[in-house]
Amino acid sequence: MILSRRNYHWLGLVGVGLVTAAVLVFLFSFAIAQPNNYFFQAGGDGIQSYFATAYYALYDSGSHFSGMNYPFGEDFNYPNLQPLIAWVMNLLQGLGLPAGQHTIAITNLIALASVLVTPMILYAILRRTRMAVWYAAVLALIIGFLSPQIQRLGDHMSLSYTCFVPLLWYFIIRMQEAPRQWRWYILFGVSSLLMGGVMLYFLTCGCFFLLGHVVILSLRRSRPWDLIWRMALTAILPLLVFRVWMLAIDPTTDRPPNPYGFLVYMATPRGVFTPSLAPLRGLWESAFHTEEISYESMSYVGLVATGVLVATGLLLLWRAWQLRKHPKRLLTRQLMPAHLSAGLGAATLLLLFSFAVPFIFPGFEHLVDYLGPLKQFRALGRFAWPFYYVMSTYAAYHLYRLLRYQQLRRLPILAAPWVPLLLLVWAGEAWINISSKAKAAEQGFGAAAFLSPKNNLVQQLSWSSRTPKDFQAILPLPYMNKGSDKIDLSGSGASIYEAHRLAIATGLPELSTYVSRPSVEHMLRHVQLLSSPLVEKPLLKQFPSDKPILLLVTADALTPAEQRLVSIAKQLVKVDNITLYELPVAALAATTLEQERTKATALLPTLPQRAGGLYASTDRGVIYQSFADKPDRRGRLAPGAMYEPKEMNTVLYDGPLPTPTDTARYEASVWVNGKMDYGYGFLQVKQFNGGSEVGSQAADGRLTTEVDGDWVRLQVVFRPVPGVNRLQVICGGRDILADDLLIRPLTTDVYWLDSRQQPVLNTYPLAR
Repeated sequence: MILSRRNYHWLGLVGVGLVTAAVLVFLFSFAIAQPNNYFFQAGGDGIQSYFATAYYALYDSGSHFSGMNYPFGEDFNYPNLQPLIAWVMNLLQGLGLPAGQHTIAITNLIALASVLVTPMILYAILRRTRMAVWYAAVLALIIGFLSPQIQRLGDHMSLSYTCFVPLLWYFIIRMQEAPRQWRWYILFGVSSLLMGGVMLYFLTCGCFFLLGHVVILSLRRSRPWDLIWRMALTAILPLLVFRVWMLAIDPTTDRPPNPYGFLVYMATPRGVFTPSLAPLRGLWESAFHTEEISYESMSYVGLVATGVLVATGLLLLWRAWQLRKHPKRLLTRQLMPAHLSAGLGAATLLLLFSFAVPFIFPGFEHLVDYLGPLKQFRALGRFAWPFYYVMSTYAAYHLYRLLRYQQLRRLPILAAPWVPLLLLVWAGEAWINISSKAKAAEQGFGAAAFLSPKNNLVQQLSWSSRTPKDFQAILPLPYMNKGSDKIDLSGSGASIYEAHRLAIATGLPELSTYVSRPSVEHMLRHVQLLSSPLVEKPLLKQFPSDKPILLLVTADALTPAEQRLVSIAKQLVKVDNITLYELPVAALAATTLEQERTKATALLPTLPQRAGGLYASTDRGVIYQSFADKPDRRGRLAPGAMYEPKEMNTVLYDGPLPTPTDTARYEASVWVNGKMDYGYGFLQVKQFNGGSEVGSQAADGRLTTEVDGDWVRLQVVFRPVPGVNRLQVICGGRDILADDLLIRPLTTDVYWLDSRQQPVLNTYPLAR
C-alpha cells in the first residue's frame, strides 16, 4: 500500500502518541497501576491541593469552599484546588459517582494525560514549521519531556499541565495562517477561559503571549491589520470576562493588594539557559562556580537550545558586519517561517517580563505600584514558559536546516555527526527531566489512607464517647495560617497532613488557613485565637454554634501560645504521635481583663507616678514611646503614630539602657497596624558598647500571634550584654504604621491611664 504524504503526517502523530504513552507507562507504571495510592508530593502545596480538591468535591458546591478559614470559607478560585476540575468532580459526586474519594487518582491521571498530549501538539506545531515527519516526531518527544512544567508535577499540580501553552500557541499559528477564520480565535478564547478555570496563570500567560504577537506584528513593515485587531480582541476579551466573573462571585473586598515576591519569584538568565537538575547542574556549578538556582526562576530551555541561540547571535553579528553598508538587507531577509519569527518575538517580550524588566532596574521599582491587579501574579518566572516552547522550536528548526544542508551536500552522517550528537544530548536532558520527577513521585506511596473514610482518629474518638458531630471545626497545632504574605505560620508537616486527613473523613472544616490572598480581616481574627488572655476573640461570636473545637495536636514543638490552648483543653484520645483535645468555645473566649483591672485598681495608688504618667511594679527603668508628637494621627490607643511609607529601617529608639548595667532579660515591643497595604516587617534590637555593636536580636512580623483589634504586636526578648550603654530599636518594612513602643524588664509591669482614665497594662487596655 502506498502512503500519501498526508497519511505519513497522521502516522507520525499516532507514533508520537504511542511512544509518549510507552514512556509514561514505563516511568509511572506505579501511579498508573495504583493512581489513588501515590502522592506526587506528600507535603506542602502538593498535599494542600489534594485536600482542597477532595474536600470541595465531597462537601461543597457552587463557588464556595468551606474546608478552611472557618466559619467564613473561601471563594474556590483561591485555594489550590483547580476550580474547573474540582467542580466537575463535585458534579460527578452529586450524581453518585465516588469522584471525591478518588481525588488523588483523578488529579494524577489528568496531569499525566496532559504530558501525554503535549508531544502530539508540539508535533503539529513542528510540522507546520516545515519539518519532516520523522524529525518532527523525535523533536516533539524531546521538547515535551524537557518541559519545565513537568517539575511542577506534585507541588503545583495546577501548573503542571504542559499541553496548555503549546495548544494556545498552535491556535495563534493557525490565526496567522487563516486570519479571517474565526474558529481559531474562538478556540483560543474558550480554551484560555477553561485553562483559567484550572489556574489563572495560564489564562494570563496565554493572553499576554497573544498580545505579544500583536506588538510584534504591529512593528512589521507590512502590518496585517485584519489579523492584528482580531488578535487584540481575542486576547483582551477573556481577561475582561474572567475579571468580571471573579468580581461577581467573590464577596471579599480586603485581599492583600501587594503580595510578596513580584521582584523575587522571577525568571533569571541562569534559570532559563543553564541546567537546573542533577547531574548536569552539579557539573555546571562546579565548572562555573555559580550559585543554586531558585525554584521559581527555572524555565530551562536545554543546552542545545541555548547553544543554538548563542550560535544564531554570533552569526547575526557576523552577517551584520558583512552587510554594514546595507543594513536593510539584514532586516528584510527571511530567516524562519513567519509564525516562528512572530512567536519568538512575542515569547521574548514575555521572557523580559518574566525577568521583571524594567522593574528590576534602579529607579524603576516604583512602577510596580501602578500595576494594579497584575501585581497578584507575583511569580513572574512562569511567564517564561512560552519562551521555552518557542525557543525549543526555533532550535529544532535550525538544526533541521543544518541537517537538510548536509543531505543536499550528500555529506554522510559520520562525516558531520553534529546534529545527531546534539539530539542525543537534548534527549538525554529530556530523559533526566521526566525520569527525575517519576523517581520523586514513586516515593509518595501510601496516599490511599489520606482519603480513606475509615480514619483511625475517628474510630479512637468514639472511645471518649464523642463523634465528629459533637464538634464544629478542627484546629491543628502546630498552627497553620499561610497565604496572606502578612502572617506566615507554617504549622508542621504532620499537623497539616493529619488535619487534612481528619477533615476529609469527618467533613469538619479547619479553623486554619492555607489559601492565596485570604481576607486580611479573616486572617487577623483567626490568628487572634492564639493571642494572650488580655485580648478578646471576636471571631468566636461569629461561630454558628457553641459546640467545642476539636484540637488536633502532633508531637512537634509548640509555641507558648499553642501550649496555652492545650492547657485550657481536655484531652480525649492519643493515637501514636497525635492527641485530640476538646476545646470549649467558652474557655477560648475567656480573658483575664477583669482580674487585671481589679489588680491595677488596687496597685496603682501604691506606686509612684513617673514621667509621662507611667507606673511600674518595680523600681527598674522602663521606656515608653506613644508617638503622640508624630504628624500621623492614626494612633492605636491615642492620636499619634509613627508612619513610614517607604521601604526602610526606621529607628524607634536610640538611647541608653533603661536601667544602666542591668543584665536581666528585657522585652521590646511595638504594635504595627495589620491592615496596611504591605507586610508587618520586623523588629530589631541592637546593643552597643561605645560605637561598637555587641549584640542584635530580631523578630519577624510574619510570625506574630498577638493581635489586638487591627494591630499586631512585634516583640523581641533580649538580655543586655555586659558593658552595653546604648540600645537601638529598629522597625523595618514598607508602609509601616507603628505605635506604643515599650521597653521593660520582663519582671516589671508598666501601667498608665488612657484618655478615659482606664488602666493600660504593658500597652494592653484593660477596659474594653
